[in-house]
Parts: sequence; C-alpha cells; structure tokens
Amino acid sequence: MKKAKVLLISPNLKGMNDGINRIQPSLGLMIIAQKLLDDGHVVKIHDAALEGWNNRKIIDPKKNIITIGQSNDEIRKLLSDFSPDIVAISVLFSNFLDSAHLIARLAKEVDKNIKVVLGGNHISNSISDYSFALINKDSNLPDFIEDLDDDNIDFALVGEGETSMIQLSNAIVNNNDDDVSKISGLVKKIGHKKYFINSKRDRHEMNLIPRPARHLVNMEAYFKVGAFHSSKSKSNRVLNVMCSRGCPERCNFCTTPEMWGNKVRWRTIEHIMDEIRNDVRDYRIGEIQFEDDTLTLHKKNLDSLCKELEKIGLPWCTPNGTKVNYNLKKQMEMYKNMAASGCYQITLGCESGVQRVLDDIINKRLQLNTIYPSIENAKKAGMFCHTFWILGYPGETFEEMQKTVDFAMNSGADSFSFAILVPLPGTPIYSKVVKEKLWWEDSNINNKIFRSSLIKIDGFNGSEEFERFVNEINIKANLLLKNKDPKRFESKYGDKVEKHNFQRQT
Repeated sequence: MKKAKVLLISPNLKGMNDGINRIQPSLGLMIIAQKLLDDGHVVKIHDAALEGWNNRKIIDPKKNIITIGQSNDEIRKLLSDFSPDIVAISVLFSNFLDSAHLIARLAKEVDKNIKVVLGGNHISNSISDYSFALINKDSNLPDFIEDLDDDNIDFALVGEGETSMIQLSNAIVNNNDDDVSKISGLVKKIGHKKYFINSKRDRHEMNLIPRPARHLVNMEAYFKVGAFHSSKSKSNRVLNVMCSRGCPERCNFCTTPEMWGNKVRWRTIEHIMDEIRNDVRDYRIGEIQFEDDTLTLHKKNLDSLCKELEKIGLPWCTPNGTKVNYNLKKQMEMYKNMAASGCYQITLGCESGVQRVLDDIINKRLQLNTIYPSIENAKKAGMFCHTFWILGYPGETFEEMQKTVDFAMNSGADSFSFAILVPLPGTPIYSKVVKEKLWWEDSNINNKIFRSSLIKIDGFNGSEEFERFVNEINIKANLLLKNKDPKRFESKYGDKVEKHNFQRQT
C-alpha cells in the first residue's frame, strides 16, 4: 500500500489591530500528524499565521480588522517545495475561512492533482447547519454548504478527525474510491448543491490518542510570540494540554457538544502525565494551560491529576473556562487541591447576572446564588479568579445587560472578560438569529469570530455604539482590582498594564 505526503496547515487569520491576537500550536493537527506518522505517511505541519506573524495588513479600516500571516508567494513556495499529495486545512474558527479558501486555490495552482481537505470546528458546525436546513425548510439557512462552495475543495471531515484522516489519506493515495464512502464524517460534493455525507461520527477512545507531534511545529516561535490562550500567562513557554473531550451542558451559544459529544471522556492520568512529563522536559516548559471544557466536572479525576501535577511543580490554569456549580459540596476542597498543585488562576463561565437570561435564553443550568460563593472559594483557596460574561443575547433587554454588569462588578472576581455574543454556526442561537434576521447589517459568516456586534441589541442604535459600550465596561471592570487591592493587582499583572489590553482580553 502506498503512503501519502500530507501537509497539515493552519491558515492565516483575521484579527483585531487594537486587540490581543492569540496563537498557539494546534492540538488537533499535532494529534492527527502523529497518527499519520504512525501509519507510515510523510507529514508536515505548517502554521501560516505564525510564520508570517509580523506580516499584517489592514483589510477593514472602519472595524480595524487585519490579516496576519504569510504572502501568497510564500505559501506557493511551501506547497511547491513539499509537493504534497494532500493538503488538509484546519478551520477552527470562521476567521480562518478566507485564508483556507485561498490556500485551496494556491494548492490547485501548484498542482491540480493535490487533494484539498477542510476540517475543524467551524467546518463541522457549518455542515450541521446544512443538515438542519434540510429538515427545517423555514430556517432561512442556505440550502447548500457555503464553506464548501469552492471547486478547489475536494473533501471535508466532520467531528474528530484522527482516524478519518488516516483512512482518507490511504484511500486517496491508493485511488480507492470505494473506501472513501465508508469514512466516518466524510463530506464530498457529488453535484450542484448535492453532497455525500457520512453521518456516522466516531468518538475516539481517549487513551489511543497519541502524544501530539510537537516536534513538527515551531514551538520556539510560539514561545517567542507568547500569545497563548490565558489572558495573563506566568511564562511564555506554555504547554497546552487537553485531558478530556465532551460536555454534558446544552448552552445555546456553544459548539462543544456538537463537536465532541455530550459524554465527557477522560484520558487516564497516566496517559496525560506521560505527555506532560516528556514535553515539559523536551521544551523546557514554564506553564501548563488546560484546554478542557469541563475540567472540574469529575472531581476524582481532577484530584488525581492534581496529585501528579504537584510533583511537576509548574503553574497552570484553565483559560477555556469551568462551570461554576460543579461539585458544590466539595468545591473548597477541590479548589485547594488545584491551588496546591500549581493552579494560579481558574476561569469561571458565569455568562449572565440575570436568572431569566441563564434559564430562558442561554439554557444554562446555573443558579445565580452559586456564583459569588464559587468566586470567593477560588480566592480563599489561593487562586486568582477570572470570569466570563456575555452581553447582547437575542431577547436580552438593556436593563438585563446592566444588571449583568452590576452583578459582575460586585462579584469580587479578580478579572473579567465581557464578550459580545457571537452567533456561532451550529448553535441554536445562530439558527434563531438567521431565521429571525436579527443582523445589524453584515451577516458575513467570515467575520463572526471578532468581538464586534453582529446582531441587533436592545438600547443601542448600531454595532459601533454597542462595541464602545462593551469595551468601556471591560476597561472599568478590570481596573476594579487595581483600586481595591493594588498589591493583588500587581501580583496578577505586573507593573506594566495597558488599558487597551482589557478591551479584548479572553
């Protein structure tokens, strides 16, 4: 059986010229790469945004939107020099989509026989919307998959792609069309607005996931940029790790259950620590950031992880957020174990300070009266407490937004991210916005990752007015700690803090 040359690429990205644009190694691509290597394929990982990090171009002066990454000539040279059989492009968020289509075109220009595959969270959810539109004829969603409306794209993969990518690579390089139709989560165009979609989506056994192929990425360049997930890292030499996949919640704005499923699947502690110990040694790591959506759901697993992390002796945090009300009866014990093992900051997903919004709009199983005690417990345990809040839900009143702001500012949290709601494809809120035509003006899916207001907000006359309102709240909220406890503020941020960094911190 022949083996393929596979280029796994993370595209250029769109970002905000006045914000903090974050970048880190793609766990998904590194895991897929190692699986492909283990199967005998030749693999290269390339992050076009990282390699062209200082190449920035303003594409929308009004909204201050920029592109970050390599030029067309640089990408062409990459494609020509490596000469891949397959180019697999990761579209994690919609701000990668334009570049993904550009790379697909460049690949076909270099060699029309190169097969182009799209994957990632955004692609999975766009295809989910298409399936929803077929059933719900009045949804106002398009009757075709917009993201695949490009002759330069041959395939897409939905969901967890480790095994599927191996199967697809083998089928492509050996010209075996019969095997293609059997691949879990495969999408292929078969005519105008017609697709073959294998709806079967395998959920992987977590302990069979290999150690990510970090040796194939430019780790030193990521360290030099120092823009990992956490809003304020302790070290630039960060190891991003995922212990589990899945989330049991049904929040209307979130894509996690659609992508990873509702059942939380943990790796064994031995499996996790093998990755951490080896990569801490190999890359002289100074901090660990856990990317799990539900790290605190299973206290037993977390406690076991903390015991091992204590032996490592590195700071760590949870930048992706944790749910406020997991393990309430033993929360203080859990938080103390986290702090003792090196957790310097926990992030709590609070979202709203109004119970009606939590219940009726977000579908978040969270009682307001659990938020303040959880914040206090985290601080008493010895951690900083960062909090997530979202403003601008469809159906939320101006008065309710003000209540959320007041509730947050009185919470005692150390820091805050007030985000403008982004209606992400594949979510119930996105379906509602599309069906009811709630856009301000620009419904271009490619701009949905930015912190800019896209949907009509009660009490505001336009998107720019609402954006200014939220930015001002972020600055005001994140300076509360400086006025209340200057020593704690300096311990968290150091002595050099710029106000604009609070506007878009995540």
